[in-house]
Amino acid sequence: MAFCVALAAVTEAGPLQDAQAAFDRGKYAMALELWLPLAEQGNPDAQVGLGILYLGGYGVAKDETAAMAWFRKAAEQGSASGQFSLGSLYYGRKDYAAAASWYRRASEQGNALAQIRLARLYGEGLGVTRDNVQAFKWFAIAAEHGGDSYARSNAAQGRDAAVRRLAPAQLAQAERLVREWKPKPER
Repeated sequence: MAFCVALAAVTEAGPLQDAQAAFDRGKYAMALELWLPLAEQGNPDAQVGLGILYLGGYGVAKDETAAMAWFRKAAEQGSASGQFSLGSLYYGRKDYAAAASWYRRASEQGNALAQIRLARLYGEGLGVTRDNVQAFKWFAIAAEHGGDSYARSNAAQGRDAAVRRLAPAQLAQAERLVREWKPKPER
């Protein structure tokens, strides 16, 4: 299953940053040792990190159920990364309604990858009612506010395809929604 996870920017110094650095260097046992106590204390970034370890089988036995549990803990605390990751697990299981719900939460907080996935679900009518206005809106927001050039480019392509399916009044409505959108802070 193709799975893309973007961890939230770490604002804490110390074990959380050390765990991410260990993960990035392939030192998964060290990342686990550092993330686990933080995750058990309720740190959503550490919970997402553990979810990634379990999902990929990095330094632990591969366990999608454990990954889902850790992603859910982070998601329910308002972590956009946790929400995106949980949505992606549901998407991989073809539970598009649940995926759309979690992608929407992450999208509202500005997660560009979730915005792109949500836009695709709206464009295809998977898990949500097909809605080209919403598809355009989320693609356009990701194209304007997306984090990296790949996400912005991918979103711009989706936006340009979605615009061809809109009547002039729908396009005006969609553009208004884009202008009015403001990201919600993570809880």
